[in-house]
Amino acid sequence: MTQVDAGGDAFPVAESKPSYPLSERTIRAGLLTTGGRLFTKCLDFVTLLILARFLGPEEFGLVAMAMTAVLIVETVSEMPLAAALLNHQRPTDSMYDTALSIALLRAFTIIALLCVLAWPLSLLYHEPRLLALQSALSLAPAMRGLLSQKLTEYNRVMDFRRDVALDIIAKAGALVIAATLALATGSYWAIAIGKISSTALAMIVSYFLAPQRFRFTLCEWHVFSDMLGWNAAQQFLSAANWQADKVVLPRYVDIGIFGEFTWADNLIAVPAQAIIQPIITPLFSAFVTARQAGALGKTYLKASAGVFSIMAPLFLAMGMLAVPIIHLILGPAWRDTAPILAWLAFAAAVGYAPTVLLPALAMSLNRTRVAFEKLAIEFCVKVPLIVGLTMTMTLQGLLIGHAIAAVIGFLVYLVLVGKLIRLGILTQLSSLLRPTLAMMPMALFLFMARSLFGPDDSALETFCNLAFVSAVATAIFTGTTLILWKLAGSPDSCESVLLRMMKKVLAR
Repeated sequence: MTQVDAGGDAFPVAESKPSYPLSERTIRAGLLTTGGRLFTKCLDFVTLLILARFLGPEEFGLVAMAMTAVLIVETVSEMPLAAALLNHQRPTDSMYDTALSIALLRAFTIIALLCVLAWPLSLLYHEPRLLALQSALSLAPAMRGLLSQKLTEYNRVMDFRRDVALDIIAKAGALVIAATLALATGSYWAIAIGKISSTALAMIVSYFLAPQRFRFTLCEWHVFSDMLGWNAAQQFLSAANWQADKVVLPRYVDIGIFGEFTWADNLIAVPAQAIIQPIITPLFSAFVTARQAGALGKTYLKASAGVFSIMAPLFLAMGMLAVPIIHLILGPAWRDTAPILAWLAFAAAVGYAPTVLLPALAMSLNRTRVAFEKLAIEFCVKVPLIVGLTMTMTLQGLLIGHAIAAVIGFLVYLVLVGKLIRLGILTQLSSLLRPTLAMMPMALFLFMARSLFGPDDSALETFCNLAFVSAVATAIFTGTTLILWKLAGSPDSCESVLLRMMKKVLAR
């Protein structure tokens, strides 16, 4: 149901007797957000595919060069305004106005800072086109923070339909605009305007889906002041770790190679953004419930093994099949991107797949400082490593730096998890043993299956062979995992949870 606030706007409020129990509402919300994210990532992917057919590595490299500063500034200035509003059961109109006022000030700051930085960066990279391009791209993060704050009231009652609709409308509109401009002009501006139009559409539509009247005020600043401090420091380290390679690499390689690296990095990010990000919130809720029941360690080991079993084989397959993947998606002109994709995929299998749950685990224990410690250690190790190796060995050095940093990050992760929930390193590693062993026959099959792909294969042949190889590799991994689980005595683990769910589905 809805209620009307003092300003005359209607917003939803939680009913005293919800239609579904909390667990079922959580699952429904998780399925909706995950499905919506997968669909919008498909739209993003289609947009990139179309752009890659009409534009070359140089165009992508130029936009990526400009986006490096944009992403760093946006990440560092990120403010969890919605989280602060959700902490209040009945936020006032003044709180909503203050939140939007803060977002408006942040938007002007982002635009001003990126426009000022555009000139020295254009000199640094010897690329005068950066001046206009980065100034225009500053509009994207500025508008992204100006969504209607009243959307949080729908999130409060776990109604995410508007968020999903907003994302779909924005991505679909950007797809049409970017594809049309790429076809008509063949210019790098098609990529930039596509990014800007996506956030502009989202901002405009948000006020139709969740109307909000606005009055500039900062009278409720104290409600949001806690977002500073640890959050700002954590955002800065996250941005530095994430974008360090893109800051350094353009100084030592030409813009085409940088474009190839950017495309490979974008491909690695797709499964992480489409699969992992939507399930983090439900897993966080599960960790909180398990902590209250005294079963956090057991729940965490199951979740860790389950996430690793999904992501590590996926990254392994992307690495071993990098050549046909690039041939199918981007075409023969991008063949030099394949070895870059392989290196990044193998590094992600080690450094990302097993460690992605640490922030959710730390938050469930109200010890977010531990997640900050991991970022700080990564910053002290990864950034100097990547900068030094890139300066001496250019692209090859950067890729080696990623691999070394992934291994070190995994070791640090094991120590920090032990610090959080007192799980020994051997106990943590044992939960990853079965999926790791199951990947060995899968990797052997993928190695032999590479002979199926030839440089002169058509797109249809490559697609059919990839589909066949991926299906067989998945069957090999799944079958081996279940055999190892049976040999271990069928313990209560992620495999047993999966089998119980399958039995329920089949019973229905």
